[in-house]
Amino acid sequence: MMANSFVSTHCQSAHIAASEYRPDIDGLRAIAVLAVIVFHAFPTLAPGGFVGVDVFFVISGYLISKHILFQLETGIFSLKSFYERRIKRIFPALTLILVVCALFGWIILTPEEYKALGKHIAGGASFVANIVYWKEAGYFDAAADTKPLLHLWSLGVEEQFYIFWPLMLALFWKFRRHMGRLIAAVIAVSFFYSVWQVYRDISPAYYSLLSRFWEQAIGAAVAYAVVHQQTLSDKFRPIAAWAGLALVLIGVFALKSGHPFPGVLALPPVAGAALLIYAGMGAGINRRILACRPLVWIGLISYPLYLWHWPLLSFARIMESQTPSAEIRIGLMLLAVLLSWLTYRWVELPIRTASGQTAKKRIIILAIIMLLIFIAGIAIRKLDGFKSRHYSMLNGDVSTLVLGQDRHLRQNNCGIPEVQKNIFQFCLSKNDKPAKIAILGDSKAEALFYGLARESSPEMALSMIGSIALPKNNEAAADREGIKSHLAYLAATQKPSPEIVIIAIALRGLFPINPDTGFIEGKHEEKVDHWRKEFSQTIQTLENEGKRVVILIDNPTLPDPRSCVAGKMTTIPVLKQFLRRKPNPRCTITHAEQLAGTAPYLRLMDELARRHPKLMVYDPIPLLCDTARNNCSITRDGKFLYSYSDHISDYANSLIAKDLLTALEKNAKVSPAKE
Repeated sequence: MMANSFVSTHCQSAHIAASEYRPDIDGLRAIAVLAVIVFHAFPTLAPGGFVGVDVFFVISGYLISKHILFQLETGIFSLKSFYERRIKRIFPALTLILVVCALFGWIILTPEEYKALGKHIAGGASFVANIVYWKEAGYFDAAADTKPLLHLWSLGVEEQFYIFWPLMLALFWKFRRHMGRLIAAVIAVSFFYSVWQVYRDISPAYYSLLSRFWEQAIGAAVAYAVVHQQTLSDKFRPIAAWAGLALVLIGVFALKSGHPFPGVLALPPVAGAALLIYAGMGAGINRRILACRPLVWIGLISYPLYLWHWPLLSFARIMESQTPSAEIRIGLMLLAVLLSWLTYRWVELPIRTASGQTAKKRIIILAIIMLLIFIAGIAIRKLDGFKSRHYSMLNGDVSTLVLGQDRHLRQNNCGIPEVQKNIFQFCLSKNDKPAKIAILGDSKAEALFYGLARESSPEMALSMIGSIALPKNNEAAADREGIKSHLAYLAATQKPSPEIVIIAIALRGLFPINPDTGFIEGKHEEKVDHWRKEFSQTIQTLENEGKRVVILIDNPTLPDPRSCVAGKMTTIPVLKQFLRRKPNPRCTITHAEQLAGTAPYLRLMDELARRHPKLMVYDPIPLLCDTARNNCSITRDGKFLYSYSDHISDYANSLIAKDLLTALEKNAKVSPAKE
């Protein structure tokens, strides 16, 4: 009874005649949203569940295009009316989600996290979230499951499609005899771009409108065929429906998040969704399975369900500092269903069913609210997440969760010719003087550079080059990594050249490590032998050039420090019992565990020190661990030692820099420490 009531109300709100309404499409929506939810909550159950978004794109392209084509046929198409309907459909639930996330983020997030959320709120409110996340993607990016509004990227793609597609269809209509070919051309261009881009750069391939345009355009192609009565015969409807369902399920269960996607791999779920829609209610699968009451009910609340489920999971991940338990995730998904039904019943329907002047007033109010939300997001970002919020109850000063805060003071130069330095991820100098100390390596070297630049004497010059494994004197290098390694070697040995060369490379760049423990796993004897030879060759070559070589032992590999922020997040008595962030269990380990878990790596360092008497192997562990108490923690004296991932913070790199510079002063030709 409830499903029938929902269907009836839905048809009325969408101004669709009962004969035109297709409950099977709502059933397909249900499959799409359930695939996404299961993938987010229990990834191993539906490893390719993210393709549910692609199914949504096809459905959206079909419904919108069918509506526009019908209006073009009858001569009543209006862009103004089109966008008014989009506001009534999209804005109500979205404004609610954005406001709730902003309020909850105020309580539960650190200033850095809330600042990022502010940017994401502004991106969601302006429908450019996909571009925001595209630009954020990279090595320094926060974990995806700690971004409560990450899922709005798909809404950005969809709304951008709605900006261009109605105009394109109106233009194509002027050449209606060739309209099918024009739609096919759009599909081909976008698809081949997606295939090309997915192997070139995965971020724009995943987030950009152009690489997803073909998916919605395929839905439009189905709409064009249906409007022009190019339907399947009764004989082929079941075949198309079964094939379509199989292709969608293949995408859900056979694909994995690590696969190059969308590109060619998006074809099965996209084609499957298109076939199911094209088969129509005449197909048994559509009529008996997709149009069944439970699926239709879920399909009708699929939009708010999609909006609610991810923030609930993400905030729970932040509060638990790890993936929440299965019981919590199940409970949150049930809560998402309840909130979605309430949102649909009391927020969406009253606005979607309004007409006349009432509808126009509500559209204006919704637009104003969305504008205010956008402004609020910008304000949160500009005001650095409102640092004045009370966080004294936390386990550390969250303002110390930062690395490279003074990077803007450093020069984008490192002794590499201008035309070649762009191949390096890092190319930095403290000032414009010839470097006395060169720091070579990967992002661990970059983390050390900021501390050395900050704590060294004003006249001391330093440079940092990365990311490379080891510098090598190899003029015949042909591959990209070999060229980078050779250029770094030349920069470290050119005249006037640095007197000290510091090599800092992440442990995980040398040995396979367990992602959960951060310790070395698997066979490692061959790795020890390999790196002993590689390091020895580099050390000997640099020492023959008269360099003093220093190797930095890597810091402990602890969890992302943002998962180690713990404590009560509010002083409100009723709430503080529940709104409490738990620390990740691995935010503190014993020093003995650190030594045992990295034993092959430490043995390698010891062997290098014995083989090369002039080599200085610097160990920062005594500064990062309380060895007397057998403890290695994420914080020290109320300050965070780590910034992102397994990288030390500015607080820690200053501690290390002061100690290292003091050690370098002894028997050195330079005096690098501050007076």
